[in-house]
Amino acid sequence: KTLRHELGTVVAQLDRVARLSSRCTDGDAGTQSSTVAENSRSAWRGIVSAGCERVGQSLRCLEEFSKLVDGHVSAQFKQLRYVAYDVLAKYELRLVRANPLATAKLYVLLDCELPINDFVQYVRQLSQAGVDVLQLRDKRSVGADLVKYARAAVAALEPTSTRLIVNDRADVALASGASGVHVGQEDMALTDVRRLCGHLSIGVSTHNIEQALAAQDQGADYIGCGPMFSSPTKSFAEFPGVDFLHEVSQRISIPTFAIGGISLDNLIAIQQAGGRRVAVSSAIHASLQPFATVQEFKRRLA
Repeated sequence: KTLRHELGTVVAQLDRVARLSSRCTDGDAGTQSSTVAENSRSAWRGIVSAGCERVGQSLRCLEEFSKLVDGHVSAQFKQLRYVAYDVLAKYELRLVRANPLATAKLYVLLDCELPINDFVQYVRQLSQAGVDVLQLRDKRSVGADLVKYARAAVAALEPTSTRLIVNDRADVALASGASGVHVGQEDMALTDVRRLCGHLSIGVSTHNIEQALAAQDQGADYIGCGPMFSSPTKSFAEFPGVDFLHEVSQRISIPTFAIGGISLDNLIAIQQAGGRRVAVSSAIHASLQPFATVQEFKRRLA
């Protein structure tokens, strides 16, 4: 919509009478020319792709022909074309690429505190119990250790459907072969992460509806929403809570994971607010029966 308005502003600099006088359906070679392929589409994705291509081609034609009239206007068309390339690529990728987190319900955060062999075993058991997504989140560990643990987790999860996400560190995610990277509001911008990790799933932490809408508009594959409640693993100055989650459930279409102090005891409040996915940590790791707790979360989220 913004591009459309900007295009209108640029076009308005060209004389409308001259533009109307240039219209000539009888002399348009395109009215008599057609191909077999243009009369059918095998899937709606083809319509999206064709539309995106035509926008780029049209802007390039406007840029070139306007040079005959006004070089300044031509330069503006050129800038619009470059912006359109990025915008259209982002939205076409979102539409044609299956979101691997579309069916995920339980997202568990873990760190690098366990010895590597115990860590690998724990990762396997969490996956077997039913965890859909594991996030490696450890701000105290150095990059080398993060890569080591992330690679070990990726290898352990290879024969399963569980995905590994790396918190903050796009470089670690790329080096380890992880499925994605998660960033907060003060980390690298989503658009920059997408330039580096275009093929990975990218998640964003959000704390209000404006941030949630921005993350969706910028092409996030999923968002984390919270904090919902106080948590023993992280301190927060304020809690958007379930009211925020309810608003998100009404206005956001990408996968949304409620996070922050969620347990089996308060899960019902999340569900009553429209939440269907949760991200947890201590609820699993501090449990006397962590794998049974995973299974109970999955049962209730089904």
